[in-house]
Amino acid sequence: EVNAPQRHLYHYSLNRFEIGASLPISDRIRFTVKPFAALARSVDLTEEDYPSAPPVVAPVNNFYAGVKSEIVYDNSVSTGLNLIEGTRGKISFQHYQGLENKELSFSQASIDLRHYQKIYKEIVFAVRGFAGTFFGQSPKKYLLGGMDNWFFNKTKTTGKTSEGEFNPLGYPLETQDILFVEYATTLRGFDYANIFGNSVILANAEFRVPLIRALSSGPISSNFFRNMQFIAFYDIGTSWSGKPPFSSENSVSYEEINTGPDKHFNIKIKNYLNPWLY
Repeated sequence: EVNAPQRHLYHYSLNRFEIGASLPISDRIRFTVKPFAALARSVDLTEEDYPSAPPVVAPVNNFYAGVKSEIVYDNSVSTGLNLIEGTRGKISFQHYQGLENKELSFSQASIDLRHYQKIYKEIVFAVRGFAGTFFGQSPKKYLLGGMDNWFFNKTKTTGKTSEGEFNPLGYPLETQDILFVEYATTLRGFDYANIFGNSVILANAEFRVPLIRALSSGPISSNFFRNMQFIAFYDIGTSWSGKPPFSSENSVSYEEINTGPDKHFNIKIKNYLNPWLY
């Protein structure tokens, strides 16, 4: 009788000490830099009652040092609850350097642009574009799907990319990558981590209508009716590892299988699946 290997439970923690300073370049632009030090720790709980009982397997500690920097542009004005006019943007970069193991080092770069256009009275058309990528010796994952502050949310923990990479939320072995994943929202109608990869592109459009305020010509005493909004929205995005999904030769659409003792027999499978969620 062959017993299947036991699936262990792990406890993960990330402690980060950070200091920062900002330089106002103008009344709309600022530059921020934040050096930091971090400790990533994972403990194999096995069958012990941790922390009341000591773990059987020694904890895994990894030390990092790095810096986060960003440029922020903001000429927006808030005119009410969830009502903004103007433009916002942020370009950010951060690097984690493994101090004891350089192979754990990775970097992340992203850009987030938002514009809020007044249409009529207080009716606003809002658009947002976001793109980000992890790179380096140990790139992490973006988890695409879901929305912030989602009641009764659902999270997908299964699945693999065509590169053979597991969903980090359901990886069966010890992995500290789960401490560095980034949720890419908002993509309404899909579970958290519906698709994942080292890079992500996401776009949102919202037509925000404060119905009572748009129809009324006088003051509104009720906070509920003054702030009540109807919102029409459209979300679209994709996440991938390897080649981006704009070309036919990419990690989303193709999978290669090499067989035989010398890997001489190659199979190339095209998955006719739309890599875009919308």
